[in-house]
Amino acid sequence: MFFEFFMKQIIKVFICLFLFSSTLSAVEIVDKTYRETFLDDSLKEDYYRLQMRVASFFDRQTSSVNGLVESYRGTSKYSYDIFSKSFIVGSGGVLDAQSFTYDCAVASFAYLMAGQYKKTEKIIRIYQREFYAAKGDFIGLCNAYKTDTPKRRWGLVHGMDGNRTHLGPNMWVTMVILQYIALTGKTDFLPLAIDMLKWAQEIKHHKFKDGSTGAASMGYGWQPPDWSKVFSTENVVDHYACLNMIKDIYYNSKKDVKPYFQKAKYSMEDVDKEIENIERWLTKLIYNKTKKSFNMGYNQNGVDTTDALDTVSWSILSVTPKRLKELNIDPVLLMDFAEKNYYVKDKIGDTDVDVIGYDFTSQKSRKKDYRMIWYEGTCFHITAMQMMSDYAKNIGNEKLSQQYKQKAIDTLKSVTLASKTIGMLDNSLPYTSKKPNEKQIYTTFAHEWEIPRGKDGNWVASSSSTGWYLITASAFNPFQFDKDRVNYKLFIKK
Repeated sequence: MFFEFFMKQIIKVFICLFLFSSTLSAVEIVDKTYRETFLDDSLKEDYYRLQMRVASFFDRQTSSVNGLVESYRGTSKYSYDIFSKSFIVGSGGVLDAQSFTYDCAVASFAYLMAGQYKKTEKIIRIYQREFYAAKGDFIGLCNAYKTDTPKRRWGLVHGMDGNRTHLGPNMWVTMVILQYIALTGKTDFLPLAIDMLKWAQEIKHHKFKDGSTGAASMGYGWQPPDWSKVFSTENVVDHYACLNMIKDIYYNSKKDVKPYFQKAKYSMEDVDKEIENIERWLTKLIYNKTKKSFNMGYNQNGVDTTDALDTVSWSILSVTPKRLKELNIDPVLLMDFAEKNYYVKDKIGDTDVDVIGYDFTSQKSRKKDYRMIWYEGTCFHITAMQMMSDYAKNIGNEKLSQQYKQKAIDTLKSVTLASKTIGMLDNSLPYTSKKPNEKQIYTTFAHEWEIPRGKDGNWVASSSSTGWYLITASAFNPFQFDKDRVNYKLFIKK
């Protein structure tokens, strides 16, 4: 009896210690009351554990060789060769030792949401050195890097995308830097953010027939195609977000940051000009008035009319519903288009569990008979719903506000269900709801990017999906400074 009583007391002590340590590690980046309006009861209770699990996942994903976060875990050794039209066998997981720059930026945001600023800082420092490293006759960050190869004298070793250096990934790292500066109040990396925006300003821009300037191109690097002649809506709205955030820092920082801009010879006239260029490009060229949504971009063949979820979600998060409306683009109709064309019900893998979410593209644009739930995209579209709920409330449409809020809650609940059903380590998420075998091909769009295949047909953990899960559960918008709800040290509280 005494031994049983003693063991029960020991267990109680351990439980108390665990709860105490959990409380110490729990952080609130976004106002708790606001955040919880978009969570169901179970996720409200599980939120702090989610912070720790996601941070633990990214700790495991961090390369011990170069410190970057790997994009996937557990990929197949088989890859499909488009020339021989057959599968070839590699020595290891095809994608296991790759860090895509965008994915690593998303992981950096997840660390910020978990309050682990030092880990984000370490990643920024790696990119700081790499950004200035010459890549032939240009600088910038490549789209991907190998994580099993030490950096060389001239910098990191680029990954499977070669030396492709595109606007979007560079702007995502810039976005991380700007949010890190605002959250911590430390301005050490501000010169880097300014230089990255100057870099974007200097790459080739679209030219209209009347001679006016549009948005920046994708950039440069390994071809085909000629990336200076390719313009991506997704990449452009990333750039737009960074321009507005750097402008916010310039005018509203409680620290004197103007000397940084003067030293870099980067003015608000430069920023305003680029914002004007982007808005001209979006409204005159890319917005499709017939379908009430954005096209994917522009290339040598003209406007790319492919449907893409991120052209809706990220435009809402970056340009903002209010500004879109001022530009005569109805954000409600944008969201309606997404609901009609990207919303999907599916089984999670080979289970009988029904889940809901959003696809990369429409059935029409994929030109194939299957649909899937894209978990990264589903999460950031939920973030767009959260913002639209606020917008609808602000314009006095309480009914629409509640509809967006409930849709956000229900969809995030389904994401949680998928995570628990799959049961991967740290409750990480896969890239999509499909679980292909080692020689089965599902593509994101009609002919692009095969979704990762798992070793022995198992699930593949995705850094972008898992990172966005925590960002979305935090009700945090990476594309702007929500000074009313986020405790930013750089800005004076209202």
